[in-house]
Amino acid sequence: MRKCGNRKEIHRLLLLGLFLIGSAAVVDHPHFGKTVTASLPGPVELSVRYSTVPAQEMDTEGAPLGKFLNPRAPILELSETVRLDSTEIPSGNYTIGLIKNGSDDWTLALHPGRLRQKEVAVTPNIILLNTLSSRSSGRSDHLVIDFNPGTGRFEGKVVLTLHWGTLFLAAEISR
Repeated sequence: MRKCGNRKEIHRLLLLGLFLIGSAAVVDHPHFGKTVTASLPGPVELSVRYSTVPAQEMDTEGAPLGKFLNPRAPILELSETVRLDSTEIPSGNYTIGLIKNGSDDWTLALHPGRLRQKEVAVTPNIILLNTLSSRSSGRSDHLVIDFNPGTGRFEGKVVLTLHWGTLFLAAEISR
């Protein structure tokens, strides 16, 4: 009798294990790396590498003011130096981050090189981009970064966009 009870117990544990593994596969959804590239006249190539981070990973409402925040260190790569009105961005790699200036006032910024920390102090080597921020552009469940033709005050310029949760940022990246 004792052996039969052990077999049933082992059978139940195996079934429970399979159920738990199957449940995790159904509940968990994939997050993956993306690369977005834009070729500009000049020739300048802009490229962004990032992960599809869930919007709830960072609370933008409760984010600290005046800190450089980055959602899993998205990287902007510039093949050539880019000149904006009063800013020059040398070729190279930059970690893309956000700086909260107020409840609905954000700035997209670039930190030279790859930054591993999620939050750092704003220092003079961080490049602040001319940014429009909005919370009325719908909701994105995962981080989306792209390059787009500018509109409104960014008409005729290339714009780097970041949409995460209800936060939408657009910043001039090239003229």
